[in-house]
Amino acid sequence: MSHDSATSTIRTAIRNADAQLIERHPWLGRDDAVAMALFVGSVAFLGACAVGWGMGWVPTLATIVLIALGISVLHEMEHDLIHDLYLPQPVVRIVVLTTIWFAKASLDPWKRGRLHLWHHKVSGQGEDVEERLIGMGMPWGIVRVLLTVFPPLGWVVMPGVRDAIRARVAEGARRPEMDPPMNRYRKPINVLFLSLPVVSFVAWLLGAAWAWPVLVLWMLPNTLRHVCIVLMSANSHYVDIPRGSLVEQNQILDHWMFWPFQFMCWNFGATHVVHHFFVRQAFWRRTLVFREVRQVMVDNGVRANDLASFTNANRRVA
Repeated sequence: MSHDSATSTIRTAIRNADAQLIERHPWLGRDDAVAMALFVGSVAFLGACAVGWGMGWVPTLATIVLIALGISVLHEMEHDLIHDLYLPQPVVRIVVLTTIWFAKASLDPWKRGRLHLWHHKVSGQGEDVEERLIGMGMPWGIVRVLLTVFPPLGWVVMPGVRDAIRARVAEGARRPEMDPPMNRYRKPINVLFLSLPVVSFVAWLLGAAWAWPVLVLWMLPNTLRHVCIVLMSANSHYVDIPRGSLVEQNQILDHWMFWPFQFMCWNFGATHVVHHFFVRQAFWRRTLVFREVRQVMVDNGVRANDLASFTNANRRVA
């Protein structure tokens, strides 16, 4: 079967499963209402966790895990908003995205949005900035481990990414525009957020009173969530694949041993491949239809639990 035929079959299966899900449960298709409920509920949950820890009702370890879970919902919302799936009102979007940006203490959503949309166009290629920044295509070793834990170290792969982009432009491809409007005004906050885990940890070691709450309520939950989603994302994607081949861009990672990581990132490793085939689907529905379409994807060439990809730097080996 050709890649185009396989892609069409998979997309049809996902769309049908999505339509059937909404037919059975119409409220799941009310994306604006569900998204706002999840947003408000997640923010309230994070606040409750902070209060519970501050009052001594919730243990520190439980607080870190619970806050990471709450932020994982906000991360999925950010991803959906990058694809303009819901909440079209400009003011609402700015408030939601800014709140998510501060909750995640990471790269701002507007910059990340440029990187992510570009990723969909060049997934698995040398110029796939988003995935290469988190280690895709790199052999496992100390550098990739550090990349997984500490995002700012992505600078070590940027020369290679720039070279790949220049090579494509020389072949006639369009140069990606990675800087969104007002980017220079957000850069200082990005730098602060990306350096804050190290700064707060050093401050804690030096005895600063503010550092421990910042670590427990903000930095450690985000580090935990980030490590889990990077392990699933960077390892569910393939490199050295034909351009535009959706069937070969991702694998399904739903092996039982990945569940501790999946738990912290909304089952990303298993379901992200569904998103590559059917972008315009809210994350809660993608999760719910995955089991119905898994076998269709496998039957049409999508690999599942290709553990060899962990040892051969994300390459598909027959």
